[in-house]
Amino acid sequence: MASDVWPDGGLESVASCPYCGGTDRTLAHEGVEDWAFACAPGQWNYWSCAQCQSLYLHPRPTVATIGTAYAHYYTHAGTALAGSLAVFKQRLRNEYWSCALQTSIQPRLGLPRGLGWALGCLKPYIAEPFGLRQWVQARKGLLIDVGCGNGDKLKLVAQLGWQTLGIEMDASAVRTAQAQGLNVVQSGYEHLERFAGQADCVVCSHVLEHVHRPVHLLGLLLAALRPEGILLLSAPNASSHLRRHYGENWRGLEAPRHLAIPDATWLACWIRGQGFECMQAPSYALETAIESERIRRRAPMVAPNDITAAKAWLRGSTAVSLDQEDVVQLVCTRIQG
Repeated sequence: MASDVWPDGGLESVASCPYCGGTDRTLAHEGVEDWAFACAPGQWNYWSCAQCQSLYLHPRPTVATIGTAYAHYYTHAGTALAGSLAVFKQRLRNEYWSCALQTSIQPRLGLPRGLGWALGCLKPYIAEPFGLRQWVQARKGLLIDVGCGNGDKLKLVAQLGWQTLGIEMDASAVRTAQAQGLNVVQSGYEHLERFAGQADCVVCSHVLEHVHRPVHLLGLLLAALRPEGILLLSAPNASSHLRRHYGENWRGLEAPRHLAIPDATWLACWIRGQGFECMQAPSYALETAIESERIRRRAPMVAPNDITAAKAWLRGSTAVSLDQEDVVQLVCTRIQG
């Protein structure tokens, strides 16, 4: 168990749900390991809250020791040099999004305007990034990305005319972002307190599940918005249909870094209760399904059979409602008047 390998005094009990405060719970997943990246020791237990259906670790690493789980974490590293095929695919995606949304996202192929129609056949194969439509269409102003990593989204939104600020705890990620000329500060999400009522858009992508006090973070995200500002919030969904299928092998668990995973319905209801409208955008489950197939094999790398199995299962599964999407993606705006 985690207590056998974690630093002395580095674990804490969680007496109630970090989201709703409920104390009635059941053991959902026992002995989960870091099968996602194999960089954090221990076996961990996820509990399901009977009141809000969220998942949370008990016991869990403390604020002082959680960094141990990120010692060799990959997601905040610098962007590697891409091969020519990867470069072409990115340019193709940017060309498609530029034509579809009548903007310009670089680098792109630069097709003559009259040939843009030819990209229409790509629609089933190119997923629109969550938030892109809002970044293109909304009134431009200050955009704050909480947990911005190495700044990939900041580069994109700066192209689209936004003033940008990134907040990131990981020192190496901050250095990578700053080396690209991006405005990124090394800090926890509490840095948002300095920007109450100032942001035209706040982005919080897959951060909520990593923090010890998720409701506190939610409050700061909403408080940072101007009256007509937009919050773009995403997190894994505890009620995901992929979790039902893959169980402890669901990629969304990622123990012990994912401390508390919200339920899509509860999360949207809580935000509406703060005076906001919420629109949930559909997510794309293939990548998670492929990774879950890899985890099920306890393998370090994805194999062709993982891709085949994931695609086959998704084709055979029934359509799901938004509250069972693998990732909850919420566009939140304050109710006016």
